[in-house]
Amino acid sequence: MAGVRERPPGGDERDRALLVCDPAGNLAPASGGGDVVRSPIACLDRAVEERPAAVAIHFADMPLRERDGLVELCAVLKRNSRTKETCVVTLLHEKHRELVAVLERASVDFVTFIGGRPPTARAVRDIIDGLGPADRLEPHLSAMCPYLHYEALDGCREMRVCGAYLDRMVLGGRRLHEVCESCAHLACEHFLHPRRRP
Repeated sequence: MAGVRERPPGGDERDRALLVCDPAGNLAPASGGGDVVRSPIACLDRAVEERPAAVAIHFADMPLRERDGLVELCAVLKRNSRTKETCVVTLLHEKHRELVAVLERASVDFVTFIGGRPPTARAVRDIIDGLGPADRLEPHLSAMCPYLHYEALDGCREMRVCGAYLDRMVLGGRRLHEVCESCAHLACEHFLHPRRRP
């Protein structure tokens, strides 16, 4: 696996080199994809006991409290003396600057955006095998506008707003994806001349 500690090749040992945490149960199973667990506690227990080369954590569409629990799992994995060298990879369905910033503070190694369709466990292994420097968190943070803000609507949904426009402009569609979540934000009139809330 690129960027992660290698285990001796062969059979079950190779499968144990990857542990996938998928609390929502969305990942389709596939042979050779590593072990899949459904709860953060089970993931932590297995990671401490088996010390896999990598732990992939799937952030599906979930309540914000559950998302916070997965962030805490990432932080604990990187603080624990038995798992701090384990490569932690987060799988996000969409770009979310504040979440990526929190994951960076939790010392997550890689983040990758997988779109709206859950991959198979085998596809997760292929994603991890292909990780490189561009999948570190800093390049993603640098590409997204620092004025992207997220206002909670309820326990599950958020609204994206422009912090450079007094948090009054709701962001979505092409502007969000092609400007705010890309390096194109550097030429945005609101980024260049921000109007921020006092």
